[in-house]
Amino acid sequence: MFRVAICDDEQTVCSRIEKIILDYQKISAKKIDILVFLSGQELCKFIKEGQAFDLIFLDIELNKLNGIEVGRIIREEIKDDITQIVYISAKKDYAIELFENRPLNFLVKPISEEKIIKNLKIAMELHKNGNLFFEFSRGAVFYKIPYKEIMYFASNDKKIRVITINEEYEFYGKLTDLEELIKDKDFILIHKSYLVNYLYILEARYDTLKLTNNVILPISQTYRKEVRNKFIMRRKVKEHAKFY
Repeated sequence: MFRVAICDDEQTVCSRIEKIILDYQKISAKKIDILVFLSGQELCKFIKEGQAFDLIFLDIELNKLNGIEVGRIIREEIKDDITQIVYISAKKDYAIELFENRPLNFLVKPISEEKIIKNLKIAMELHKNGNLFFEFSRGAVFYKIPYKEIMYFASNDKKIRVITINEEYEFYGKLTDLEELIKDKDFILIHKSYLVNYLYILEARYDTLKLTNNVILPISQTYRKEVRNKFIMRRKVKEHAKFY
């Protein structure tokens, strides 16, 4: 799912951009989730509550909290350098102020359908080539967690726990489906209940793994040979783990 936010205090502008993206979604068969915000405060509050976007069409001349300030909050306070920002404005003279927020582009109103779709495609391509986040939802809440912060996934019945370096999350799913979904990431299935991020493996014994937080997880007999082979094939075993 590709998530887009449109933030402009003019409802007509938001509606136009939203319609263009929805029309593109129909003909492209892409899965795009769109949310509209009429103020910078509303957008920032939503993001600070844990929600995340892949692309934001962001008006500069917003009341109270303008687009440049919103961009600074995203980049500096929230420390989000991944979300693409496309600034929109009725004026042309913002180049210097926008530079520090590293936008994908700057579009001058009125914005053509061609330019909106062009920037949408660019952002989607960047997302596909550099997808560094694990995305899931629990009820109406959407989560987006950097893979580099996930230590391991633990399965219990129909629920999967996401154990990160700072906290834990939970959602409904199957570990086998999850393994297939992230097969191009650096995770190792060591047990029917555990999918571990290689980055956090401190020691690997015949039947257990010790992680950097000192948690010890079992390697089931079914996966022992495969786990050992993966360590050997990586040719990085000396950097992260020892076999006994």
